[in-house]
Amino acid sequence: MDIWKKQTIEAGRTYSSQLGPLSLWLKKVDDELHIATDRASDAGTTGSHGLAQRSEPAPESLDWGRWVIGRDESSVQLLPVMPDRGVVVRPESPVKIPPSMEAVFFVSIPIWIKVYAGGSRLSELWEVPSVIRSNTWFGDALSGELCYSLVSRARRQVEDTDHPLNKAVCPVKIRNESDHMLSVDRFCVHVEHLSVYGGMRLLWTNHVTIRFQGEDQISRVDYARQKPDLDSQVKLLTPPRVPQKETLLKRSLGSFARLTDF
Repeated sequence: MDIWKKQTIEAGRTYSSQLGPLSLWLKKVDDELHIATDRASDAGTTGSHGLAQRSEPAPESLDWGRWVIGRDESSVQLLPVMPDRGVVVRPESPVKIPPSMEAVFFVSIPIWIKVYAGGSRLSELWEVPSVIRSNTWFGDALSGELCYSLVSRARRQVEDTDHPLNKAVCPVKIRNESDHMLSVDRFCVHVEHLSVYGGMRLLWTNHVTIRFQGEDQISRVDYARQKPDLDSQVKLLTPPRVPQKETLLKRSLGSFARLTDF
């Protein structure tokens, strides 16, 4: 995906990139890189393109931030990264999983954008979410945590048209290892432990497996370390924010119905 490649910008020129509803503006002024953002009023905007030089001036309403990168530096790079905390998502409709059975869901997660500058050694300057998501509390009052709420629903199949370039597809397998029927009406994915990969047309994350062991038991959450096998041409773009070396144990995933408040 050319949108994530390192690019050279000319001093005195204005550039912009569109990633869903987010417009990212850059310009090089002397030894500084100036960065600003603008957002479409329609959060469902799906158009995306890499940095391109603009002939018209930037909107006067933009609030520019300034970073010193050096007078001779002109290389910049945009890279996708997962949100900084977990996301809560609902399936398109509640799904029941009998004991010893499993179901795979595909979650479409709005990415954040990191801006880097530098030649052989990149320096991270700033990051910004492509879509502003509302906050939600997942779990009970004592053991819960603050997460983001996703508007899009988890699906049982994935199609290219469902996932614009400002979203990454996360495959989540939920396996019922308890002795009772499991009704899945919402679940949480700790995306800070996920890498982002570029494929032929889509962004992907590594696989997540949630092993449900009963409402009163801690669920086991495994994050695959290898790249996803659902696209033949995936390559790593960014590593996880928080590497997860061992299986994650989360009681908040133990009961999707009782332990979740919206």
